Amino acid sequence: MKLIKTIGVLILVSLSLGCITVEDSISSSPTDSKVGIYVQIDEKSAAFDLSEIQVKIGNKTINDFNKPNFVGYASKTNGEVEVTFVVNVNGKDWYGKKVSARDLINLKFPHGEKILITLELYYEDETLRIKAETEKSGIIGEKIPDDVFMSSEEALVKEIQRVYGEVPNKIKEELKINKKIREKFLSKYSETGNLTYLRSYRDSFYAIRAFGELAKWKGLSMPDIKAFNLTLKGNNEYYSRYSSPQKDFSVVIFSDNTPYYSPIRIKGALNTSLPFLYYRGRGLSYYPVSAIHWAEIYFKRGNYEIALQFLNNLQEFIYFGNYNSKDYALFLNYFHFENSSIPWVSGYAQGMGAGLYAKAYQITKNETYLKTAKLLLNSFQIPYKDGGFVVEYPYGLWILEYAYNPNELVLNGHIIALQGLYYYWEITKDEKAWQLFQAGVESTKKALPIFDTNSWSKYSNIHGDASEFYHRLHIQLLKWLYDVTGDEYFLNYARKWNNYLIYRGLPPEDLG
Repeated sequence: MKLIKTIGVLILVSLSLGCITVEDSISSSPTDSKVGIYVQIDEKSAAFDLSEIQVKIGNKTINDFNKPNFVGYASKTNGEVEVTFVVNVNGKDWYGKKVSARDLINLKFPHGEKILITLELYYEDETLRIKAETEKSGIIGEKIPDDVFMSSEEALVKEIQRVYGEVPNKIKEELKINKKIREKFLSKYSETGNLTYLRSYRDSFYAIRAFGELAKWKGLSMPDIKAFNLTLKGNNEYYSRYSSPQKDFSVVIFSDNTPYYSPIRIKGALNTSLPFLYYRGRGLSYYPVSAIHWAEIYFKRGNYEIALQFLNNLQEFIYFGNYNSKDYALFLNYFHFENSSIPWVSGYAQGMGAGLYAKAYQITKNETYLKTAKLLLNSFQIPYKDGGFVVEYPYGLWILEYAYNPNELVLNGHIIALQGLYYYWEITKDEKAWQLFQAGVESTKKALPIFDTNSWSKYSNIHGDASEFYHRLHIQLLKWLYDVTGDEYFLNYARKWNNYLIYRGLPPEDLG
């Protein structure tokens, strides 16, 4: 079996029999009852955890991720097209552990001429699985758009040209720099076989691939392109000096402003206070949640100048929209996390952001900060189905830290968003903020038992025990809820969870 190297991953795909009739090439003439089937492998989810992968579907081979490939014809029956095939996956993770998966894909589509099926690899209970992703599946019609067949980089450049009229010289230069960086790492990998260079190649290329896919499927707005430019610069600054961090997760900064000691500091041409996160396979991405969190720390320390720097830097990358004739603002995240697509929204950043921009207005009397705060508050009115981040559960209103998964209720993110709403209300006395805060407090009260294992707290309703850091944070947040509401239910839970620390021989939190 021949392995084909593509985008730093070894991938082989072939097609089994089933409801697809395999032809040697797309030039073969189908009958009127046949529909052309295209398949692509999406580079997201488990793809980032794999250094080597073979995806086999019969005798067909897909040479690239995120690129549609003709694999055969399916028949029309009673106005429907049924597509069935078996997928076999074998590969290795970055530590040399072998992984495999096998699944039967069966899909039905309305009558059409061409159909595109996107396959995604993902982990569930530490088991590799395969699914047909519906977001990019089922393009039906006389012609699949030409953009779909472009590489991510080609689609990205074309979309930037559409928005600006031409690709700005600064972006052209960063693209050239990135190409040289990628070629260097790929050459070193070819010479040595060292997976560190392979990972660095993929990491350094991630921004172009991710924003290119966004350009291909959804298009780019001006804020998207600004975010891409910053992300590409950050990656170029880092990877022109170093290979990927050894840890699967790291924080990288391009200034001296950090409330923590651990971030990797880069001194170069990039001048931003915004923190970047490194995730294996995804390179560096700036993260509004971290920037908001750091700004809050500096506000609490009374270092307003640095706190305002974070807010000012973030301001440039805010997305402004309109829903039901009401303007709103969103902080967008441009990296794949867990099973997310991009961009995605965090209620943490929206809630705390509203509070901190209101604080910035209180300190400076600059109306721009207040306007931003109000627009962030307005984002709470966007229904979840239309891109919002607030859901209704049996417990009541819940603010999602990871809006791409409405089934995950993260305790700390929800309460921190409530903190931001409370700060906003303190300054503005806006009744909408107060109502949201009250509703969130009640839902927290009702939901607390699901986060209590009777020996520790849980990070979310679908995850296991929280880390010690988050367990302590839960205690602090519950104490804060007691302080602002006077409800002893929260104090009792804070004490109960504090006792869990004592039972484990750990120092407790000071609850006053």
